[in-house]
Amino acid sequence: MPAQGPTERATDARGAGDTTPCQSDVPYGELAEFYRLIDTVLARCRDFQNALGSVEESLVELRASRRPGPPPVVLGGDAGQAAWADFSAALRALNGAVTLARAEGYRAAVDDGGLSLTELARVAGRSRQQVTRLVNRGRGSSKAPHPTPR
Repeated sequence: MPAQGPTERATDARGAGDTTPCQSDVPYGELAEFYRLIDTVLARCRDFQNALGSVEESLVELRASRRPGPPPVVLGGDAGQAAWADFSAALRALNGAVTLARAEGYRAAVDDGGLSLTELARVAGRSRQQVTRLVNRGRGSSKAPHPTPR
């Protein structure tokens, strides 16, 4: 995210290699935490896509090398097992990042947007208990340690 002063508007590149800026009418300072959460989700998506590619490659190799009889190696050997472990870790990291971003969105709808928990639950199609948990998580997310990149 480019450095900005308090009066500048937020811009964000939409991914590696894509330099098309997104403009917002809200000063960056007011949405800095939200942008950080979204950037984290985008980074976890890229990690997940890379891990998925490795798993796909390992499956193609495993299929090509598999012959009748006992398997010579389990899940494609060490490289295949590492690809699967990376995939699982990337999926967990992506899920955590999405949950934090969703919690911040729910928190903002209640605290900044003025929606009641009941109204947000109805609009979101979730139980009031689920919405309350996410709003509370969003309220605590600025105090909680943030996930570190792999």
